[in-house]
Amino acid sequence: MYLLLDNSNEEEILFVLSVNNKSVQYQFPFEHQSLPELLSECLKKAKLKMSDIAGLAVVIGKGRFTATRLAVTFANTLAYALSIPVVASDPDENWPAKISAQPVGIYVSAKYSGEAHISGKQIPQE
Repeated sequence: MYLLLDNSNEEEILFVLSVNNKSVQYQFPFEHQSLPELLSECLKKAKLKMSDIAGLAVVIGKGRFTATRLAVTFANTLAYALSIPVVASDPDENWPAKISAQPVGIYVSAKYSGEAHISGKQIPQE
């Protein structure tokens, strides 16, 4: 089973499970729950276990700065702990194919949708 984590929407957090080429979405309102708690709830609803995850995709380049950083950190940590591949992807891409082509041990970096605004100053991205 492959998992896509999309934390880019300000209203909800989306988990998409791909099992045997069939996708199932689980949406959770964006509240103060942690990503591990939400993943646990998602897997429980799907009657799956953490060890069933064979690879991860995480959406980067969209959404809030902190949400992107949290999603990438969570995905990389989970990939490391489970020794599974992780890729950066867009929900519209064929992310299961990207995961299956990715070797274990290569991790993703956050990409942001705009320039950082710290203390009212714009800091250009390189």
